[in-house]
Formats: sequence, C-alpha cells, structure tokens
Amino acid sequence: MMVVRAHPLFLLGGVLQPSVLLLVVFFARGQPTGEQAARVATAVLLMAYWGSTVWQGAAILRRERLIGTLAHFMRGVRSPMLVLTGKALGASIAPALLTSVTVAVMMVLLRSPISVASPGWFVVGLVAAVLSGTALGTLLCSLFLLTRFGGQLSSALLYPVFLLAGLLIPVEFFPAGIRWLGWFVSLRWAQQFLVSASQGTPDFSALALLGLLMVVYAVAAVTSFRRIDHLARVRGTLELG
Repeated sequence: MMVVRAHPLFLLGGVLQPSVLLLVVFFARGQPTGEQAARVATAVLLMAYWGSTVWQGAAILRRERLIGTLAHFMRGVRSPMLVLTGKALGASIAPALLTSVTVAVMMVLLRSPISVASPGWFVVGLVAAVLSGTALGTLLCSLFLLTRFGGQLSSALLYPVFLLAGLLIPVEFFPAGIRWLGWFVSLRWAQQFLVSASQGTPDFSALALLGLLMVVYAVAAVTSFRRIDHLARVRGTLELG
C-alpha cells in the first residue's frame, strides 16, 4: 500500500486523470443532471480505476523482478498466489478510494452532485468492481511477466477497453459485429449496476454478470500463475532476476 501511494502514477490516476476527464466531458456535453450525471461520474470513476489497475496492480510481479526480489517472492514460505492477491487487492483499494473522493468532490464543484437512491447497493457495486479489478489485476500480473510486450499490452488494454465497455460512448454507436465484445468487460456491468443503484432500481442481472466475470478472471489468474510457478520451479525457464 505504501509503495502504491508513493508512486506518482497513483496521484496521476487518482486525482489528475478523473478531474481532467470530468472537465472535458462537462465542456463537451454541458452540465449533466440526474441519471446522466450518475453515468458520467461512474464512467470517469471506472476509467481512472481501470487505468490504475493496469499500470500499477498489473505490474506487481514485473516490479518484483526489476528490484531483484521475484525469486524470493516465488520461493517464500507463504503461498506466492496468496501474497500476490493481497498485493493486488491493496493496489486496487487505494486508487479506488482516492478516485471516488476525487470524482465526488469534482461533481460538487461542477454543481452536478450525484444523489444515490440506494446507497447500500451502490456500495455493493463499488466493492464488486474493486474485487473484479483485483482478480483482473492478478491475471494481468502473470500475463505481463510471461510476455516481453507488457508495455504494449498495457496500452492496448486502456482505451479500447473503455470503448468496448461503453462507459462514455454507448455501445449502440459501434458496429454490431463488435458490440458483443463488451459482454466480457466487467466495467460495462459495473457501470450499469452503479447507475441503476443510484436511481433506486438496482439491476441485479448486471451485478450477476459482474460477479460471473470476476470468477472467470480469478480462475484465469490462478491458471496463468500456475504456469509461472511451473516455469520457475520445475523447468527453470522463467527469468526471476
């Protein structure tokens, strides 16, 4: 947590990025109200959170290798998967909290505060989004370590994902042949549930799909991490330092 908070990208993704995005949206669309305000706020919140997940949480193992501690990490007494999950959760919670505060303050300053009709379910949606991001961050950790193109993969997972999720631009504006890809992006269902909860009519089908994707991400994360463990411990073909 302390490493994450001290990193410049933490403040960039948690304060500067959501603030600038909100200013751009308000300048381009005018002052949103009601459901539209909730849609804009949740879109910016999830975009900033996803950026933090990709650039910080997903790079945990790469940082371990960079500073020379990956070998100790993989061969420690505690389960490396358990330790990685804890680190990914910490890397998810901190940006989520800072981004939430930033978006809430900015919406007040821009005179479009969000009124949440079902605060309990809204919090459930936020927690589900964080857990989904943790699972996906853990998966990306393994993928980034297994490929030499982690930086390129990071870039590819940012704005294309925002578009496929339909956060600021509805998926109805995209060609019908690619709309189905958004079904596999948890951000889409997180936003749909959060907006519905803010209006007092929680969309439980969206919450169920968000939970399902979280499980899929988690299973894929465990599978890919076992691959890393096999390469490191059994075959000795993974560079640990």
